[in-house]
Order: sequence, then C-alpha cells, then structure tokens
Amino acid sequence: MRIAGPEFGAFALVEVRVAIAAAVLLPLLIQRGQGRDLVENWGTLGILGVHNTALPFVLLTWATLYLTAGTAGILNATAPIFAAIVAWAWLGERLNLSRSAGLAVGTVGVWLLVRDKVGASMSDSTLAVVAALGGSLCYGIGGNFTRRYASHLKPLAVATGSQIAAALVLLPLAIVTWPEGPVSLKAWVATIAMGVFSTALAYILYFRLIA
Repeated sequence: MRIAGPEFGAFALVEVRVAIAAAVLLPLLIQRGQGRDLVENWGTLGILGVHNTALPFVLLTWATLYLTAGTAGILNATAPIFAAIVAWAWLGERLNLSRSAGLAVGTVGVWLLVRDKVGASMSDSTLAVVAALGGSLCYGIGGNFTRRYASHLKPLAVATGSQIAAALVLLPLAIVTWPEGPVSLKAWVATIAMGVFSTALAYILYFRLIA
C-alpha cells in the first residue's frame, strides 16, 4: 500500500486490487462448481463486499498515505478487538473476565503505540488513524456478519463474491480518480502482489477460519 498508494490513489488502487483478486478466484470457483452460490446469495455477498472489503480497503489505503506501514499494520491488527465488541453487542457473545482484560490490554497497547500520531486538531495523521480504525471496525462487523448470514456458504464462494461486489461498487470512483500520469512498474507489481496474495489467498483463509 505504501508503494502503490501514492501513485494510484486509494480508490483506483483498491479497484485494481479487488479486480485482480476476483479474476484469480472466479475461475477456481467455476472449476469447483460453486458458481450457483454467487447467483443465489448475491445480496448477502454484495453487502459483505462493501463493508468487509471495499470500505476497509479504501480507509486503510488512504491511511497509509500519511502513516508508516508499521503504524497502519498495528491499527489494522485491532480488527479482533472490534470483532469481539461487535459480537458482544450484536450477537450476545459473553465477555468474561479474561476476554475483557484482553480487550483492555490490547486497546491500551494500541493507544501507547500510536498516541504520538493523534493530536487535538484534525491533522492528516489524526484523520489517518481514525480512518484505519474505521477500517478495522468494518472488519469486525464483517466477520460477525459472515458468521450470522454467510456461514452456510463455502469460503471460496464468499471470498469470490465479496471481491466481485467490491470491484463493481468501486469502479465508478476508480474511473473518476484514476491517476492522470503513468503508474510505475514497481507500483503495478506491488498491486498485483496485493491482489493475489493479500486479497485472493488471504480471504480464502479468512473465511475458512470463520467457517
């Protein structure tokens, strides 16, 4: 993201990333005869594609324009904290003493690591921290949404459908904000790597873990 984001911009980069992931996943889905799952569950997968892919990807990509990769990674790693809070508030999962203590320690730890990036004014770094945390909140909601409404679907179908939905939603914004100048080979390689490994492969693993 740090390599490709400044050249592509947030919307264009995420569009290319999810389009590559969808192009990798769709043939696998068809080969395994799971294409029907996309047609029958397009609404659920569409919602999931927006709040578990499009929104968090854009927010985190924009945040990396103003934060180091390490800081962005720390903030991205707060997704389990948000997932636990959302599970408690939405699905009624019990927060026992050890879980509550873990959430408290994790929250304090993240604050200590990023407090120098947050100020009283709405500077770029402060907004970037808020955006990255917003992306993690989206992941927390998405994980619980998947458990509740898409747990009956195969992980490959969920991963593929969510990437296709994200690509369709972001396409108009990507066209409008597409960079005027040429994008370097280095940025393209970074984007392709994200699309194949950090998105296509990662989401198969992610939804398999949820299942």
